[in-house]
This record gives sequence, C-alpha cells and structure tokens, in this order.
Amino acid sequence: MLTLKEKLYLLQLLKKEKRKRFWSFKKNDPVHQQLTEKLEQMIRNEQVNKAHL
Repeated sequence: MLTLKEKLYLLQLLKKEKRKRFWSFKKNDPVHQQLTEKLEQMIRNEQVNKAHL
C-alpha cells in the first residue's frame, strides 16, 4: 500500500513524463492516462477520508 506522499510523488512523475512526451511528439501509452486518473482519484479519496477519520 502506498502512502499519500508516495502517491503524490508518482502523480508528479507521470505528469512530468507527459510534458516531456508532448514536446518530443511521442505517442502516449493509454495506460499512462489510466494510471494518472487512478492516482488522482486515490489521492482525492484519501484526502477526503482523512478528514473523517
């Protein structure tokens, strides 16, 4: 299980990679977008749940 800090770091890396690929005009892997969305959702859920716990 990843901590919130680790999830934020991974999300930051994914977004940085996306920017690099955009400027080099390489095609993004569809899994990249799915992982980004999943991580964003996990982070939102954890932040909301943290307030209730």
